[in-house]
Amino acid sequence: MKKRVFKVLFLITLLIVLPINIKAVTFTVTKSKDNMKPGEDFSFVIKASDFEKDEKLSGYRLTIDYDVSKVEFAGDAGSNYSNVSSDGGKLTITNKSELNQKSEFEVAKVNMRVKGNAGSGTTNLTLGGSCNSIIDDGAVITNNGSCNYRASTVTIKALSNDSNLSSLNLSGFSISPAFDSGVTNYKASVKDVTSVTIEAKAADANAKVEGTGARNISKGDNKLEVKVTSEDGNSSKVYTINVSATMSPTDEELKKADATLKELKIKGQELEFDPTEKKYYLSVNNDITKLEITATPTNDKAKVKVENNNKINVGKNTIKITVTSEDGTKTEDYQIIVTRKEKEKEVVKTCPNMNNMSNWTSYIWVVLSVATAVMFTLGIVLGYILGKHHLLGRIFKKKEKKEEPVAIETLSNTIDLSDTINQINNK
Repeated sequence: MKKRVFKVLFLITLLIVLPINIKAVTFTVTKSKDNMKPGEDFSFVIKASDFEKDEKLSGYRLTIDYDVSKVEFAGDAGSNYSNVSSDGGKLTITNKSELNQKSEFEVAKVNMRVKGNAGSGTTNLTLGGSCNSIIDDGAVITNNGSCNYRASTVTIKALSNDSNLSSLNLSGFSISPAFDSGVTNYKASVKDVTSVTIEAKAADANAKVEGTGARNISKGDNKLEVKVTSEDGNSSKVYTINVSATMSPTDEELKKADATLKELKIKGQELEFDPTEKKYYLSVNNDITKLEITATPTNDKAKVKVENNNKINVGKNTIKITVTSEDGTKTEDYQIIVTRKEKEKEVVKTCPNMNNMSNWTSYIWVVLSVATAVMFTLGIVLGYILGKHHLLGRIFKKKEKKEEPVAIETLSNTIDLSDTINQINNK
Protein backbone atom coordinates (compact mmCIF):
# COMPACT_ATOMS: atom_id res chain seq x y z
CA MET A 1 0.00 0.00 0.00
CA LYS A 2 2.81 2.37 0.88
CA LYS A 3 4.52 1.60 -2.41
CA ARG A 4 1.43 2.65 -4.42
CA VAL A 5 1.10 5.96 -2.60
CA PHE A 6 4.74 6.63 -3.20
CA LYS A 7 4.37 6.06 -6.96
CA VAL A 8 1.42 8.47 -7.25
CA LEU A 9 3.26 11.19 -5.37
CA PHE A 10 6.28 10.67 -7.61
CA LEU A 11 4.22 11.09 -10.79
CA ILE A 12 2.60 14.31 -9.48
CA THR A 13 6.02 15.70 -8.65
CA LEU A 14 7.26 14.96 -12.20
CA LEU A 15 4.31 16.75 -13.69
CA ILE A 16 5.06 19.85 -11.64
CA VAL A 17 8.82 19.91 -12.04
CA LEU A 18 9.36 18.71 -15.64
CA PRO A 19 8.35 20.93 -18.63
CA ILE A 20 5.21 19.89 -20.47
CA ASN A 21 5.38 19.81 -24.30
CA ILE A 22 2.04 20.67 -25.91
CA LYS A 23 1.02 21.73 -29.34
CA ALA A 24 1.61 25.54 -29.74
CA VAL A 25 -0.54 28.16 -31.53
CA THR A 26 0.43 28.52 -35.23
CA PHE A 27 0.41 31.82 -37.18
CA THR A 28 -0.02 31.42 -40.95
CA VAL A 29 0.20 33.90 -43.87
CA THR A 30 -2.31 33.36 -46.69
CA LYS A 31 -2.02 35.46 -49.91
CA SER A 32 -4.91 36.58 -52.13
CA LYS A 33 -2.84 35.65 -55.23
CA ASP A 34 0.04 33.33 -55.82
CA ASN A 35 1.45 35.02 -58.91
CA MET A 36 1.67 38.76 -59.31
CA LYS A 37 2.97 41.15 -61.94
CA PRO A 38 4.70 44.51 -61.58
CA GLY A 39 2.25 47.20 -60.48
CA GLU A 40 -0.31 44.68 -59.27
CA ASP A 41 -1.97 44.91 -55.84
CA PHE A 42 -2.45 41.92 -53.55
CA SER A 43 -3.27 41.27 -49.92
CA PHE A 44 -2.48 38.68 -47.31
CA VAL A 45 -4.20 37.49 -44.12
CA ILE A 46 -2.54 36.30 -40.92
CA LYS A 47 -4.48 33.64 -39.06
CA ALA A 48 -3.94 32.03 -35.64
CA SER A 49 -4.86 28.34 -35.42
CA ASP A 50 -3.98 24.96 -33.86
CA PHE A 51 -5.19 25.85 -30.34
CA GLU A 52 -4.78 23.09 -27.70
CA LYS A 53 -7.75 22.14 -25.57
CA ASP A 54 -8.34 24.70 -22.78
CA GLU A 55 -5.61 26.92 -24.30
CA LYS A 56 -6.20 30.61 -24.96
CA LEU A 57 -4.08 33.33 -26.61
CA SER A 58 -3.56 36.42 -24.53
CA GLY A 59 -1.14 38.46 -26.67
CA TYR A 60 1.31 38.55 -29.57
CA ARG A 61 3.86 40.70 -31.36
CA LEU A 62 4.43 39.56 -34.93
CA THR A 63 6.84 40.80 -37.61
CA ILE A 64 6.87 40.27 -41.39
CA ASP A 65 10.05 40.97 -43.35
CA TYR A 66 9.86 41.64 -47.13
CA ASP A 67 12.09 42.81 -50.00
CA VAL A 68 11.48 46.55 -50.47
CA SER A 69 12.92 46.39 -54.01
CA LYS A 70 10.04 44.20 -55.10
CA VAL A 71 7.02 44.89 -52.89
CA GLU A 72 5.73 47.74 -50.75
CA PHE A 73 3.19 48.26 -47.97
CA ALA A 74 -0.14 49.57 -49.30
CA GLY A 75 -2.09 49.91 -46.02
CA ASP A 76 -3.91 48.07 -43.28
CA ALA A 77 -7.09 46.50 -44.59
CA GLY A 78 -8.61 46.69 -41.11
CA SER A 79 -8.63 44.24 -38.22
CA ASN A 80 -10.63 43.90 -35.04
CA TYR A 81 -7.69 42.56 -33.07
CA SER A 82 -4.43 44.07 -34.39
CA ASN A 83 -2.51 47.23 -35.08
CA VAL A 84 -0.32 47.18 -38.22
CA SER A 85 2.67 49.47 -38.81
CA SER A 86 5.43 49.57 -41.42
CA ASP A 87 9.07 50.50 -41.09
CA GLY A 88 11.09 50.01 -44.28
CA GLY A 89 11.03 46.34 -45.12
CA LYS A 90 9.36 45.23 -41.90
CA LEU A 91 5.74 45.08 -40.79
CA THR A 92 4.86 44.93 -37.08
CA ILE A 93 1.53 43.47 -35.95
CA THR A 94 0.49 43.70 -32.29
CA ASN A 95 -2.73 42.94 -30.45
CA LYS A 96 -4.88 45.97 -29.65
CA SER A 97 -5.87 44.75 -26.16
CA GLU A 98 -5.54 41.71 -23.96
CA LEU A 99 -7.02 38.72 -25.67
CA ASN A 100 -8.87 35.69 -24.56
CA GLN A 101 -8.96 33.79 -27.88
CA LYS A 102 -9.42 30.04 -27.65
CA SER A 103 -9.98 29.14 -31.32
CA GLU A 104 -8.85 30.05 -34.83
CA PHE A 105 -9.28 33.70 -35.75
CA GLU A 106 -8.03 36.33 -38.25
CA VAL A 107 -5.25 38.30 -36.68
CA ALA A 108 -4.80 40.95 -39.40
CA LYS A 109 -5.27 41.72 -43.10
CA VAL A 110 -2.61 43.73 -44.95
CA ASN A 111 -2.57 45.29 -48.44
CA MET A 112 0.63 45.13 -50.48
CA ARG A 113 1.72 46.13 -54.00
CA VAL A 114 4.31 44.76 -56.39
CA LYS A 115 6.53 47.59 -57.52
CA GLY A 116 6.25 48.61 -61.18
CA ASN A 117 9.95 48.08 -61.81
CA ALA A 118 10.12 44.73 -60.05
CA GLY A 119 11.83 42.04 -62.02
CA SER A 120 10.55 38.53 -62.33
CA GLY A 121 11.35 36.08 -59.55
CA THR A 122 10.21 35.40 -56.00
CA THR A 123 10.23 37.33 -52.72
CA ASN A 124 9.47 36.00 -49.23
CA LEU A 125 7.04 37.28 -46.63
CA THR A 126 8.94 36.05 -43.56
CA LEU A 127 6.76 35.79 -40.46
CA GLY A 128 8.18 35.80 -36.93
CA GLY A 129 7.67 37.26 -33.45
CA SER A 130 6.42 36.12 -30.03
CA CYS A 131 3.17 35.22 -28.31
CA ASN A 132 1.71 34.27 -24.92
CA SER A 133 -0.87 31.54 -24.33
CA ILE A 134 -2.23 30.30 -21.02
CA ILE A 135 -4.47 27.55 -19.73
CA ASP A 136 -7.60 28.07 -17.69
CA ASP A 137 -5.98 27.54 -14.24
CA GLY A 138 -3.54 30.42 -14.91
CA ALA A 139 -0.42 28.32 -15.34
CA VAL A 140 1.90 29.68 -18.03
CA ILE A 141 2.20 27.16 -20.85
CA THR A 142 4.15 28.94 -23.57
CA ASN A 143 6.06 32.17 -23.55
CA ASN A 144 8.20 34.43 -25.85
CA GLY A 145 8.37 32.86 -29.23
CA SER A 146 7.16 29.39 -28.51
CA CYS A 147 4.43 29.81 -31.20
CA ASN A 148 4.82 28.37 -34.69
CA TYR A 149 5.19 30.64 -37.74
CA ARG A 150 4.57 29.73 -41.36
CA ALA A 151 6.09 32.15 -43.88
CA SER A 152 4.87 32.70 -47.44
CA THR A 153 6.47 33.36 -50.81
CA VAL A 154 5.31 35.86 -53.43
CA THR A 155 6.03 34.90 -57.04
CA ILE A 156 6.46 37.85 -59.40
CA LYS A 157 6.06 37.31 -63.11
CA ALA A 158 7.54 39.79 -65.56
CA LEU A 159 5.03 41.77 -67.62
CA SER A 160 4.54 40.53 -71.17
CA ASN A 161 5.80 42.54 -74.13
CA ASP A 162 3.53 40.70 -76.61
CA SER A 163 1.60 43.18 -78.78
CA ASN A 164 0.20 40.72 -81.33
CA LEU A 165 -3.40 39.91 -82.14
CA SER A 166 -4.57 36.34 -82.24
CA SER A 167 -7.66 37.16 -84.31
CA LEU A 168 -9.11 40.04 -86.34
CA ASN A 169 -12.53 40.13 -87.99
CA LEU A 170 -14.90 42.58 -89.67
CA SER A 171 -18.29 41.33 -88.56
CA GLY A 172 -20.41 40.26 -91.51
CA PHE A 173 -17.67 40.92 -94.08
CA SER A 174 -14.47 39.22 -95.16
CA ILE A 175 -10.99 40.72 -95.02
CA SER A 176 -8.15 40.09 -97.40
CA PRO A 177 -5.66 38.50 -97.04
CA ALA A 178 -6.65 35.91 -94.43
CA PHE A 179 -5.64 36.99 -90.94
CA ASP A 180 -2.08 36.38 -89.82
CA SER A 181 -0.70 37.95 -86.64
CA GLY A 182 2.41 39.03 -88.56
CA VAL A 183 0.39 40.85 -91.27
CA THR A 184 -0.82 44.31 -90.29
CA ASN A 185 -2.61 45.57 -93.44
CA TYR A 186 -5.93 44.24 -94.75
CA LYS A 187 -8.65 45.20 -97.22
CA ALA A 188 -12.42 44.84 -97.21
CA SER A 189 -15.30 45.94 -99.43
CA VAL A 190 -18.76 46.82 -98.14
CA LYS A 191 -21.92 48.22 -99.68
CA ASP A 192 -24.83 50.28 -98.38
CA VAL A 193 -23.63 50.41 -94.75
CA THR A 194 -22.57 53.39 -92.65
CA SER A 195 -20.83 51.46 -89.87
CA VAL A 196 -18.93 48.22 -89.37
CA THR A 197 -17.95 46.24 -86.28
CA ILE A 198 -14.34 45.24 -85.69
CA GLU A 199 -13.63 42.18 -83.55
CA ALA A 200 -10.08 41.64 -82.31
CA LYS A 201 -8.44 39.51 -79.63
CA ALA A 202 -4.93 39.98 -78.24
CA ALA A 203 -2.53 37.06 -78.10
CA ASP A 204 -1.78 38.07 -74.49
CA ALA A 205 -4.91 38.47 -72.42
CA ASN A 206 -3.28 41.32 -70.47
CA ALA A 207 -2.41 43.38 -73.54
CA LYS A 208 -4.51 46.45 -74.25
CA VAL A 209 -6.57 46.50 -77.48
CA GLU A 210 -8.02 49.77 -78.84
CA GLY A 211 -10.21 50.41 -81.88
CA THR A 212 -12.62 47.50 -81.69
CA GLY A 213 -16.40 47.65 -81.75
CA ALA A 214 -18.65 49.74 -84.01
CA ARG A 215 -16.84 52.13 -86.34
CA ASN A 216 -18.53 54.71 -88.57
CA ILE A 217 -17.59 54.75 -92.25
CA SER A 218 -18.45 56.91 -95.26
CA LYS A 219 -18.64 56.37 -99.00
CA GLY A 220 -15.21 55.75 -100.49
CA ASP A 221 -12.04 54.67 -98.72
CA ASN A 222 -11.96 54.32 -94.92
CA LYS A 223 -8.82 53.55 -92.88
CA LEU A 224 -9.69 51.70 -89.67
CA GLU A 225 -6.91 50.99 -87.16
CA VAL A 226 -6.68 48.61 -84.22
CA LYS A 227 -3.84 49.29 -81.77
CA VAL A 228 -2.40 46.63 -79.45
CA THR A 229 -0.21 47.69 -76.50
CA SER A 230 1.75 45.06 -74.62
CA GLU A 231 1.22 44.53 -70.90
CA ASP A 232 4.53 46.16 -70.01
CA GLY A 233 3.72 49.16 -72.23
CA ASN A 234 7.01 48.88 -74.10
CA SER A 235 5.64 47.37 -77.30
CA SER A 236 2.73 48.29 -79.57
CA LYS A 237 1.44 47.29 -82.99
CA VAL A 238 -1.18 48.81 -85.28
CA TYR A 239 -3.37 46.63 -87.51
CA THR A 240 -5.11 48.46 -90.38
CA ILE A 241 -8.24 47.49 -92.31
CA ASN A 242 -8.78 49.60 -95.44
CA VAL A 243 -12.53 49.51 -96.03
CA SER A 244 -13.86 50.53 -99.44
CA ALA A 245 -17.52 51.47 -99.08
CA THR A 246 -19.96 51.89 -101.96
CA MET A 247 -23.45 53.23 -101.59
CA SER A 248 -26.46 52.79 -103.85
CA PRO A 249 -27.20 56.29 -105.22
CA THR A 250 -30.20 58.24 -103.97
CA ASP A 251 -32.80 59.63 -106.36
CA GLU A 252 -31.16 63.03 -106.11
CA GLU A 253 -27.73 61.57 -106.85
CA LEU A 254 -29.12 59.67 -109.82
CA LYS A 255 -30.64 62.87 -111.17
CA LYS A 256 -27.38 64.77 -110.81
CA ALA A 257 -25.47 61.97 -112.54
CA ASP A 258 -27.92 61.79 -115.49
CA ALA A 259 -26.26 62.66 -118.82
CA THR A 260 -29.01 61.53 -121.21
CA LEU A 261 -31.23 63.42 -123.64
CA LYS A 262 -34.99 63.34 -123.45
CA GLU A 263 -35.54 65.09 -126.77
CA LEU A 264 -33.60 65.71 -130.00
CA LYS A 265 -34.99 67.80 -132.85
CA ILE A 266 -33.63 69.21 -136.11
CA LYS A 267 -35.49 72.15 -137.61
CA GLY A 268 -36.94 71.31 -141.02
CA GLN A 269 -35.92 67.64 -140.79
CA GLU A 270 -37.62 64.52 -139.60
CA LEU A 271 -35.73 62.58 -136.90
CA GLU A 272 -37.20 59.72 -134.90
CA PHE A 273 -35.59 60.07 -131.46
CA ASP A 274 -35.03 57.11 -129.14
CA PRO A 275 -33.49 57.84 -125.68
CA THR A 276 -31.56 54.57 -125.81
CA GLU A 277 -30.10 55.22 -129.26
CA LYS A 278 -26.85 57.16 -129.52
CA LYS A 279 -26.34 57.31 -133.32
CA TYR A 280 -28.69 58.66 -136.02
CA TYR A 281 -28.53 58.97 -139.81
CA LEU A 282 -29.94 61.86 -141.85
CA SER A 283 -29.88 62.76 -145.57
CA VAL A 284 -30.35 66.39 -146.61
CA ASN A 285 -30.58 68.24 -149.91
CA ASN A 286 -27.67 70.10 -151.42
CA ASP A 287 -29.06 73.47 -150.42
CA ILE A 288 -28.75 72.61 -146.68
CA THR A 289 -25.45 73.99 -145.35
CA LYS A 290 -26.19 73.99 -141.61
CA LEU A 291 -28.63 72.43 -139.19
CA GLU A 292 -30.49 74.00 -136.29
CA ILE A 293 -30.43 71.32 -133.59
CA THR A 294 -32.36 71.35 -130.31
CA ALA A 295 -31.03 68.83 -127.75
CA THR A 296 -32.92 68.77 -124.43
CA PRO A 297 -31.27 66.93 -121.49
CA THR A 298 -33.30 64.78 -119.09
CA ASN A 299 -31.90 66.86 -116.21
CA ASP A 300 -32.29 70.49 -117.19
CA LYS A 301 -29.14 71.33 -115.19
CA ALA A 302 -26.95 69.08 -117.33
CA LYS A 303 -24.75 70.75 -119.96
CA VAL A 304 -25.19 70.12 -123.69
CA LYS A 305 -22.59 70.85 -126.38
CA VAL A 306 -23.34 70.54 -130.12
CA GLU A 307 -20.41 70.44 -132.58
CA ASN A 308 -20.05 70.52 -136.40
CA ASN A 309 -23.64 71.54 -137.15
CA ASN A 310 -22.93 74.98 -138.62
CA LYS A 311 -21.09 73.77 -141.74
CA ILE A 312 -22.52 70.80 -143.61
CA ASN A 313 -20.32 69.75 -146.53
CA VAL A 314 -21.33 67.71 -149.54
CA GLY A 315 -21.04 64.07 -148.59
CA LYS A 316 -20.86 62.60 -145.09
CA ASN A 317 -20.73 64.82 -141.96
CA THR A 318 -20.66 63.81 -138.28
CA ILE A 319 -22.43 66.06 -135.80
CA LYS A 320 -21.43 65.36 -132.19
CA ILE A 321 -23.68 66.12 -129.21
CA THR A 322 -22.06 65.78 -125.75
CA VAL A 323 -24.15 65.79 -122.56
CA THR A 324 -22.34 66.32 -119.21
CA SER A 325 -24.19 65.46 -116.00
CA GLU A 326 -24.93 68.09 -113.38
CA ASP A 327 -22.35 66.66 -110.96
CA GLY A 328 -19.76 66.30 -113.73
CA THR A 329 -19.21 62.61 -113.09
CA LYS A 330 -20.67 61.30 -116.34
CA THR A 331 -20.86 62.17 -120.05
CA GLU A 332 -22.88 60.73 -122.92
CA ASP A 333 -22.10 61.23 -126.63
CA TYR A 334 -24.72 61.27 -129.39
CA GLN A 335 -23.93 61.32 -133.12
CA ILE A 336 -25.89 62.41 -136.16
CA ILE A 337 -24.39 61.21 -139.43
CA VAL A 338 -25.57 63.72 -142.04
CA THR A 339 -25.20 63.08 -145.79
CA ARG A 340 -25.56 66.18 -147.97
CA LYS A 341 -26.54 65.40 -151.56
CA GLU A 342 -24.60 66.47 -154.66
CA LYS A 343 -25.91 69.48 -156.61
CA GLU A 344 -28.40 68.37 -159.30
CA LYS A 345 -27.54 69.09 -162.99
CA GLU A 346 -29.87 71.52 -164.83
CA VAL A 347 -32.28 69.88 -167.30
CA VAL A 348 -33.57 71.87 -170.32
CA LYS A 349 -37.31 71.77 -170.24
CA THR A 350 -38.90 71.02 -173.62
CA CYS A 351 -42.34 70.65 -172.31
CA PRO A 352 -44.23 73.70 -171.24
CA ASN A 353 -45.93 73.87 -167.95
CA MET A 354 -49.40 72.76 -168.76
CA ASN A 355 -50.77 74.31 -165.64
CA ASN A 356 -49.82 77.78 -166.84
CA MET A 357 -51.23 77.50 -170.39
CA SER A 358 -54.68 78.35 -171.73
CA ASN A 359 -56.84 75.64 -173.27
CA TRP A 360 -56.33 76.92 -176.88
CA THR A 361 -52.58 77.14 -176.50
CA SER A 362 -52.48 73.69 -174.99
CA TYR A 363 -54.47 72.35 -177.97
CA ILE A 364 -52.07 73.84 -180.52
CA TRP A 365 -49.06 72.48 -178.63
CA VAL A 366 -50.59 68.98 -178.60
CA VAL A 367 -51.32 69.08 -182.35
CA LEU A 368 -47.79 70.21 -183.17
CA SER A 369 -46.36 67.52 -180.93
CA VAL A 370 -48.40 64.81 -182.65
CA ALA A 371 -47.47 66.12 -186.14
CA THR A 372 -43.82 66.15 -185.22
CA ALA A 373 -44.03 62.59 -183.98
CA VAL A 374 -45.80 61.46 -187.19
CA MET A 375 -43.25 63.14 -189.44
CA PHE A 376 -40.40 61.64 -187.39
CA THR A 377 -41.97 58.20 -187.78
CA LEU A 378 -42.46 58.61 -191.55
CA GLY A 379 -38.84 59.69 -191.86
CA ILE A 380 -37.68 56.54 -190.18
CA VAL A 381 -39.85 54.34 -192.42
CA LEU A 382 -38.74 56.14 -195.62
CA GLY A 383 -35.11 55.84 -194.63
CA TYR A 384 -35.55 52.15 -194.06
CA ILE A 385 -37.10 51.58 -197.53
CA LEU A 386 -34.51 53.60 -199.38
CA GLY A 387 -31.70 51.89 -197.58
CA LYS A 388 -33.04 48.43 -198.21
CA HIS A 389 -33.22 48.85 -202.06
CA HIS A 390 -30.03 50.93 -202.45
CA LEU A 391 -32.08 53.60 -204.10
CA LEU A 392 -30.07 56.41 -202.74
CA GLY A 393 -26.84 54.84 -204.08
CA ARG A 394 -28.27 54.60 -207.53
CA ILE A 395 -29.67 58.09 -207.49
CA PHE A 396 -26.47 59.72 -206.41
CA LYS A 397 -23.95 57.44 -208.29
CA LYS A 398 -21.68 59.44 -210.72
CA LYS A 399 -21.02 58.30 -214.34
CA GLU A 400 -17.34 57.46 -214.85
CA LYS A 401 -15.41 58.99 -217.84
CA LYS A 402 -13.33 56.49 -219.81
CA GLU A 403 -9.72 57.53 -220.23
CA GLU A 404 -8.09 57.25 -223.71
CA PRO A 405 -4.46 56.21 -224.10
CA VAL A 406 -2.09 59.08 -224.84
CA ALA A 407 1.04 58.77 -226.83
CA ILE A 408 4.14 60.30 -225.27
CA GLU A 409 6.95 61.44 -227.36
CA THR A 410 10.46 60.85 -226.12
CA LEU A 411 13.83 61.81 -227.43
CA SER A 412 14.23 58.45 -229.06
CA ASN A 413 11.18 56.49 -229.74
CA THR A 414 7.52 56.74 -228.79
CA ILE A 415 6.57 54.54 -225.70
CA ASP A 416 3.32 52.69 -226.00
CA LEU A 417 1.40 52.79 -222.68
CA SER A 418 -1.87 51.47 -223.97
CA ASP A 419 -1.47 48.08 -222.27
CA THR A 420 -0.90 49.67 -218.87
CA ILE A 421 -3.90 51.92 -219.25
CA ASN A 422 -6.06 48.99 -220.21
CA GLN A 423 -4.98 47.13 -217.11
CA ILE A 424 -5.92 50.09 -214.96
CA ASN A 425 -9.29 50.40 -216.59
CA ASN A 426 -9.98 46.71 -216.17
CA LYS A 427 -9.39 46.93 -212.51
